[in-house]
Amino acid sequence: MGNGKQIKTKADRLKEGVAILKQLRDAGVKEHSLGYLDLKTKISEWVNSENAWDGSIDFSEYGRVADVELPRYDNRAAGINFKVKKPF
Repeated sequence: MGNGKQIKTKADRLKEGVAILKQLRDAGVKEHSLGYLDLKTKISEWVNSENAWDGSIDFSEYGRVADVELPRYDNRAAGINFKVKKPF
């Protein structure tokens, strides 16, 4: 086994991306909501590239924001933190 981290395979990125979208649907997020569609686009771009993406996606219609981590390397799993937006 190598001593370095490996770039995540496309199959792994796809599996992790699908799992994140399923988590949101299971939490009651509708597939046609703007936040879901934005996230789906980001995940598709990530699956089809080898580039990492970290950022936030607004789910205004749910009063939430999703902090998303789509890593490049296989030492970290993709993740989402779907949290309530703090009022200003």
